Amino acid sequence: MTVNTQRMGRAFLAISMAATLMTMVQAHAKLEKSEPADKSTLAAPPAHVQLWFDDALDVKASKIALKGTAGPVKLGPVHLMGDKTMMADITGAMADGKYTIDWQTAGDDGHVSKGVIAFTVARKK
Repeated sequence: MTVNTQRMGRAFLAISMAATLMTMVQAHAKLEKSEPADKSTLAAPPAHVQLWFDDALDVKASKIALKGTAGPVKLGPVHLMGDKTMMADITGAMADGKYTIDWQTAGDDGHVSKGVIAFTVARKK
């Protein structure tokens, strides 16, 4: 095998791998927006958690968990609002403090995406 043939083979392999990686990256449902917003401070507890994505979602693979300094906060069932938005009503009490939303979903291609959103509740006194 000549040096030029080896270089062309390596270049073809690199391009093929890059194209495959780009396809895989684009396949995951990507979070576009959340309510409450990441790193936000709210003057009152939110009524629900709502997450918007760039891809259609699989509700069977979708989960939302809300945790505060006192532990988990009770949520209603996760449901879709259209094919790219999931939501859960907050049914538990929320005191002032820091909270995290742990979410998981899968796009219609089956690839699982996960993330964490942090926010604070600080009622005005």
